[in-house]
Amino acid sequence: MTASLHVTAQNEIIRGEIPAMPEITWIESPEGYQVEEFASDLQVVWTIRFTPDGERIFVTERPGRVRILSPDGSMQPEPWLSLEDQIFFQGESGLTGLALHPDYPAVPWVYVMYTYMSDEGPYNRISRFTEVDGKAGDETILYDKLAAQARGGSHSGGTLQFGSDGMLYVATGDAFERQRSNDLEDLSGAVLRITPEGEVPADNPWPDNPIWAHGMRNPHGLSWQPGTGKLFTGDHGPTGEDQLMAHDRIVVLEGGRHHGWPVGVGAMNSPDYVDPILTFIPSSPPGDVLFYTGDLMPELKNNLFVSVLGFQPQDRQNLMRIKFEDPQDPSRPTAIERWFNDGAGNSVYGRLRALAIGPDGALYVGTSNHDGRQMTAEQREQPDRILRITPAN
Repeated sequence: MTASLHVTAQNEIIRGEIPAMPEITWIESPEGYQVEEFASDLQVVWTIRFTPDGERIFVTERPGRVRILSPDGSMQPEPWLSLEDQIFFQGESGLTGLALHPDYPAVPWVYVMYTYMSDEGPYNRISRFTEVDGKAGDETILYDKLAAQARGGSHSGGTLQFGSDGMLYVATGDAFERQRSNDLEDLSGAVLRITPEGEVPADNPWPDNPIWAHGMRNPHGLSWQPGTGKLFTGDHGPTGEDQLMAHDRIVVLEGGRHHGWPVGVGAMNSPDYVDPILTFIPSSPPGDVLFYTGDLMPELKNNLFVSVLGFQPQDRQNLMRIKFEDPQDPSRPTAIERWFNDGAGNSVYGRLRALAIGPDGALYVGTSNHDGRQMTAEQREQPDRILRITPAN
């Protein structure tokens, strides 16, 4: 299969079918829920991770800081980790993903992915820091010199997430060089699966290869569906390649498979490629993806939340709630709600990205209005913050 991929990818991108879109409802203020400001004075919130005891919250700021918040939203004055002196903060690059070891804090390892500037240009790196006395200690570099785009800083991916199998899954972008996503010797445009020590698991699809799935453009967010155990991601569609736009998508990932980019967009209905379950036209670039598994809001149980970034026009910015109510096909989207947007181009909170479920069952949402792509001056002038969604009183 890999040999034919290299040939096919040189041709014009295939225009596949657009999967059936369920009914969409725009909801500026979702009834029965309240939104409060949980934390502020942040800059481009990318990842939110709660410690197992719920007493600390790790937050990454893309300019190069890891912050620690308390359960009341107060922030420690000094960063847990600062990489600002070496970070490449441009476009979609910088300090992005963070994950805690499955046995944290007994195993005090904290994993991050970031873009740094070298004499040769920017690269992405996956590192592990050992926590010492509540701060980042020694750094162990697991993977270095992953591709990064020098002009524009786009398509670095950057999501880190441990699975129930104890393995670390890493989403990487194609660095705006689309052929990278086809090459199994290139770790770009893929989801990697590695051990906590950074080794390649013996049961990975391709021997001695950290790639678990490939054929993505710029995947953000990883979340396993309760019940099925399937791994979902959101992937950004073209922005001009072969005069194609939009085609952002939600994909159910399959290990050992090619997921279409850059061979085609939409559903190609070919056994060689995994088709998306949703494709969006106009664009709805996904930030984070998260299945709600808390008990505080049972009506949201097993719904997939997707933070939609967007920047122009403003109606792309929203928090998307995707329902799966078909018992015969539990991974088929049956309805979509777009929260915090009136459907006429007015976004309430601007660019949203990081998603997390707290130990209290609340849904936490981080904003990214200071990443250089927010076109609304009102949102751009405010510090980035973390919002907390709970049932209305």
